Amino acid sequence: MELKENNIIFLLGAGCSKQASIPISNEMVTKVEELLQKDAQWKQYKELYHYLRSSIEYSEGIFGNYNNAFNIEKLLIVMGQIEQRDRNIIYPFIGSWNIRLPEVAGKNFERITELKSFINKELYDWVNPKDLSNKASYYEGFRRFKNELGKTLRIFSLNYDLCFEKVIGEDDLEQGFDPKTFEWTQSNFEGDAPKGFKLYKLHGSINWHTDKHTGKLMLSNHPVGNPELIFGIDTKLRSNDPYFYYTSEFRRWILSNDCKLIVTIGYSYADEYINNLISQSIVNSPNRQVLHVTYLDKVDSNYENNKKRLEEDIIKNKLCLNLPYNEHAAGQFNMHIQGAKEFLNDTISSDFFTTFIKDDNSAPF
Repeated sequence: MELKENNIIFLLGAGCSKQASIPISNEMVTKVEELLQKDAQWKQYKELYHYLRSSIEYSEGIFGNYNNAFNIEKLLIVMGQIEQRDRNIIYPFIGSWNIRLPEVAGKNFERITELKSFINKELYDWVNPKDLSNKASYYEGFRRFKNELGKTLRIFSLNYDLCFEKVIGEDDLEQGFDPKTFEWTQSNFEGDAPKGFKLYKLHGSINWHTDKHTGKLMLSNHPVGNPELIFGIDTKLRSNDPYFYYTSEFRRWILSNDCKLIVTIGYSYADEYINNLISQSIVNSPNRQVLHVTYLDKVDSNYENNKKRLEEDIIKNKLCLNLPYNEHAAGQFNMHIQGAKEFLNDTISSDFFTTFIKDDNSAPF
């Protein structure tokens, strides 16, 4: 079977960059806790951090979400909400703050802002490791596949890092920024651009910034000190561009008749609005498939059980395909167990993907 343009849409999650020495969210939590234990500047925020983490986990437990892992994004979004204090939209409905919060956060919650600033500084370093081009060289797999296919590839990424840009390079990559003014413009994505890749970074990037005079989104040649990033699980869908445009484009292309296969690499299925769009896509088209590329330790004695539990969790809880009339849709979800580095170095190819693409003439309905 010959693959056509837009038959395959890629979605990259944090696991795709992990083998380029960029820690995933729960690993960032470990790094924060190590700093709180060992670094003199950080130790003063230990009680505040413990209060925040225990409160977030308590909140999850109230609704029975015992398996929802605490991560750096949950911490940052909660800190951001508390930081607003009386500017928060729900402030008029709050009788009083928990008595413990001012004790650990300071009378005006200034320690929230201070700790948040410390974490953001570390985050900047974590997603921008030295020698990134070499560490992320396995992203070359996308170029090889593009050359084999001979068509433009659409890559949607939830990551803030520059792995794709550093390896693929600017000359063959459309990101929506004008090459002369460095200003983001939607029109750059429209039409048949000669570039081999169209990259949509749905949650921002460490080299994006907003011009303080014009308010326009700009691209920098290097990571910036105050980048445009979206934190938080439930607040990532924004109505302003480019975020809304990128989300609309993701919806457009995975619902397109051309789309036969959605390939997620290193995505944890933790973003509800992304999951809803993927679920809608496969329910609406009985032959459209999802291929989830993820790592699991095959040496682990519980490997088969872990794989089964992960698949069931994504199908039932993340994509919500456990209803009787969605039984066929649940069968459209496929898992391929392999790390992103090995997958992009050794596996990605037209022959591999065509094994997951169903002929339109074989529709069960």
